[in-house]
Amino acid sequence: MESLPNAAPGEWLKPLLDIVWHDMHAVVPRGFPAYARIFHPVVRARPQDTGTWHGHPRTDVLPLDEEPVRWSVVAGAFGTKMHPLAQFHRLLGQVPNRQEIFDSEGWRYSEPLTGNLAPNVLAAVAARLCEHTSTPDKGVSAIWEGWGGLTSSIGYARLTFSDDSTSVENTPDFAALDGGSGSGLLPTEVINGGTLNLPGRAYYLFNAAPQFYRDPGWVNHVPWHHSPQFPQSPSVLWPADKSWVLVTEIDFDSTVVAGSHELVSALVRDPAIEALPLDEGADLTWDADVPNRPRQ
Repeated sequence: MESLPNAAPGEWLKPLLDIVWHDMHAVVPRGFPAYARIFHPVVRARPQDTGTWHGHPRTDVLPLDEEPVRWSVVAGAFGTKMHPLAQFHRLLGQVPNRQEIFDSEGWRYSEPLTGNLAPNVLAAVAARLCEHTSTPDKGVSAIWEGWGGLTSSIGYARLTFSDDSTSVENTPDFAALDGGSGSGLLPTEVINGGTLNLPGRAYYLFNAAPQFYRDPGWVNHVPWHHSPQFPQSPSVLWPADKSWVLVTEIDFDSTVVAGSHELVSALVRDPAIEALPLDEGADLTWDADVPNRPRQ
């Protein structure tokens, strides 16, 4: 896993992105034949003993049944409609308020991860991506520069537990809390190597091809997260032949792939992936099922 010395491999994306945010093309490049939206899994849980949270204090430490579910399952549980522009909180029939959400069967739902695609889903996606490029073993991974602890250890700490004490260690390598540039996960030469500056975002580039992500074990071999228990997927990924682009925007709870019609069809058909075709120019802040809702 090598960092790239400069941003040149990503410069081709700049003319394909909007400078002003109108729709998804501030982060997803224009000009591809087709697009797919991949929905990040939702986790739901309920107590094993009763199968419902009703009657249990929320602070109870209980053995839980947990399972990842698709957005379409969430829509079914709450009597709403799943569609390509779906917003998660609207599938729940609520405005976003961070309150706990329960369905009639006692399941409690967590929100999907934003800016992060689960390793098992990424592995399934990568398998399809590799089938639709002539360079599956050559490509670039872009990592958003703002993830905590990348450039400096300031403000990032790790809790460690033993039988009789709890201590706080700053990461990485017990660096001082006031550590400057280069005291974080990425060495100084990477930080000083420059970033790919796209509208509103900057990224560090790494030589990490799509083939690399077909094995979920990739989480053990990247320098941009603190622990494989809490992995971070690439923010942008493309092959050397530029036949497609995968974008996991840091504020999106879904991932968008721009590529061929054949690739989009393969993603939508794959039972390991929840994906729907997306129109070019789609606004992922717009919910067509809500009448009279002004565009944002």
